[in-house]
Amino acid sequence: MVQEHDPPVDPVYKSSLRELKWIFVIWLLHFVWVVGYCCAFGYPPPESELITVLGMPSWVFWGVFVPWISATLISTWFALTQIQDHELPDSLPAALATRSDTQTESGT
Repeated sequence: MVQEHDPPVDPVYKSSLRELKWIFVIWLLHFVWVVGYCCAFGYPPPESELITVLGMPSWVFWGVFVPWISATLISTWFALTQIQDHELPDSLPAALATRSDTQTESGT
């Protein structure tokens, strides 16, 4: 049975879905980077010379360390600028909730 009018989508749900998509894309890009780079360059031929960057093998620096720093910076930017705070419609304001809790404890 098809309904003519679907209920409106909750704005908190829409915002959460948007944030989920961003987080998944950030994770997927870094996952592909780490696995792809480490698979391609993590097994050099035994006769090749080991190249180091900041004391780490170059494949560890470019395949693990750099994406780790990149993911941290992007996630921090995302958390500070893109994630929105929403009031839930069925929740009481914090001041009202604590006041009612103290009144029930004191018996008034």
